[in-house]
Amino acid sequence: MPSTSDNAEISLPKDQYAHEGAPTEWWWHTGSLLAEDGRKFGFEINATGETPYGFTQIEITDVESQLHYQKVNFVAALPPDWAESDITKRWYVNLGGSIEKREDGAISMQAIDSNPLNMNVETTFVDAATHTPCELNLQLYQEGLPLLVWGTGCREVKPDGTTPLTRNNYYYSLTRLKASGFLTIGAEKFAVTGLTWMDHEYGFFPKGAPVIWVLQDMQLSNGVHLSNFTNVGIKPVENVKMDSTATLLWPDGRSIYVDTVTTPLGSPFISQKNVEYYLQFQVEISNPELKASFVVTSLMPDQLFIDPAGSDVYEGVASCEGEFNNTVVSGTAWIEQSLGLGKPL
Repeated sequence: MPSTSDNAEISLPKDQYAHEGAPTEWWWHTGSLLAEDGRKFGFEINATGETPYGFTQIEITDVESQLHYQKVNFVAALPPDWAESDITKRWYVNLGGSIEKREDGAISMQAIDSNPLNMNVETTFVDAATHTPCELNLQLYQEGLPLLVWGTGCREVKPDGTTPLTRNNYYYSLTRLKASGFLTIGAEKFAVTGLTWMDHEYGFFPKGAPVIWVLQDMQLSNGVHLSNFTNVGIKPVENVKMDSTATLLWPDGRSIYVDTVTTPLGSPFISQKNVEYYLQFQVEISNPELKASFVVTSLMPDQLFIDPAGSDVYEGVASCEGEFNNTVVSGTAWIEQSLGLGKPL
């Protein structure tokens, strides 16, 4: 039976703030943006603290030109005041440098009108490969209730943890962020709009060797939003079904957690490190409450965050189409794949 949000452990806007004592915490913005002429872009703005260090990940995908700009910025010493934890103060997240000084890899998130669910999000970076300067400046206004991952927003991952934050992982998503603003690629500046997505995850998260995972987020035309992920540690193989689970957010604000089956489709994109990343996935749901099947397709083959010394991560803009309870649906989507290191060439 699916689990639901009746036993939710997330309280907003309080839990949008930073959590003192959390070993890991991040605010992770992704999604699709459209320019005034219909030109499509994907983007990611991620600020992560993993005490004692932190990092930012920033990317823009120009779908029309099939160009991808990205930057990973490692912060060796996580500043103690990088994110506001006092709920009586204005919420913010600042990491990776100074936005005012246009520093490479800097991220700033600030509450709009004292509401931390409405955000002004800015970033500046220089693409690691082409050295193209890029910027994003977005105003985001959340509409409706959050998606509570696992149906409740909380899962125990380290039973011997001595506090809730060292024992549990807490995870919710704002999936109806009405976005407007601009992005800049080199000398080109675009006014953009969209409906974007933010993950806020905090608490215990395994460290050490790269964690293997595959994820697809979808914003469907029927108002249902869902986040699907395969069992941790299993690498995808073409046309081989994978056990997976999804959290669905209904238009009425309920979150439910259901079993799914995910199948990688087609030929993979093979990176320079000889890792196979799949560009298309079928996701199937079958339980007493609903039956659905979707195909999620990446909008550009190479959407990698490059780690020169370690494992790359595939994170990129996608689209989806399929059937939901016998009704045709489509929508925007996002694909993530963390698959570790490849076989030697």
